[in-house]
Amino acid sequence: MRTKAAKALRLGLGSLLLLALAATAFVATNWSGGELAAALGLPRGGAPRLGWDLAWTVAAGALALWIVARWAPVAARAQVALAWLALAAMAVWAVANLGGEFPLWFCDGLLAALPLLGGCAWRWAGLPRRSQRHRA
Repeated sequence: MRTKAAKALRLGLGSLLLLALAATAFVATNWSGGELAAALGLPRGGAPRLGWDLAWTVAAGALALWIVARWAPVAARAQVALAWLALAAMAVWAVANLGGEFPLWFCDGLLAALPLLGGCAWRWAGLPRRSQRHRA
């Protein structure tokens, strides 16, 4: 009985740490895109910079979902679905509350990327893992 509880606790903590890692990767990737834009001398504001920022935001979301999909200790598809829902909630909140500050194409691009990210994450979560193949 004790080992089952310890295993469940370990898996739960592992899942929480994984989600924290994915969130950190999302923030770090987004931040890196902004720093790279500054290093390349891209002017702040305007359509080219917004396109750049949109691409980096989508890439950050993809990286975060990939981390969850590939490293989830158990139930990768359930965990990736929860991570995608959190990402989708953030995107919808951002568009609803900040959408007036951005052009319509930016908001539409952010929301249009969600199904693509969800499909990719679902596929990534279903791919076999090396560690699982070696254990079987």
